[in-house]
Formats: sequence, C-alpha cells, structure tokens
Amino acid sequence: MGSTTSVEERIITGLAKILKKQPSEVQKEARLIEDLEIDSLDTLDLIFELEEEFNIEIPQGQSPFVTVQDVINYVQEKTKGG
Repeated sequence: MGSTTSVEERIITGLAKILKKQPSEVQKEARLIEDLEIDSLDTLDLIFELEEEFNIEIPQGQSPFVTVQDVINYVQEKTKGG
C-alpha cells in the first residue's frame, strides 16, 4: 500500500500543523513533550488526527508515544496488517 515515507510525511506534517510549526522543524528523534512542547490538548488533537487519517483506533488514556519516531512506528504497525 502506502510507502513508509508517506506515512512519515503525513505524521510529521500533521504534527507540524498541530504545533503551528514547519514540517522541517519536526524531527523524527524529537521527544514530543520535552522537545516539541506538546501538551495534553495537543496530544488529544494528535490522537484524533491519527485515528481519522489512518483509520486506526488508539485506546483512550494510552499514549505510547515519547518521540515522533514512536508515533511513526505505532501507525506503521497498526496499518500494515489492516
């Protein structure tokens, strides 16, 4: 289906939109809270966007994401078999 790069690009672009940054400012190694200063409302926005964009479900109260790469890995895992 979609390539790995397109998933990465879509996630980084979506995160940049939520954070009101340029996609080039969102690095895969960046930690969501410490580096990108994502707050709880931004986290909810991110989860909602991921669920809508990739047609996946992320359990409430569970955000297994520390870095941008964690988000990418999670979405790739959820979408590869679906």
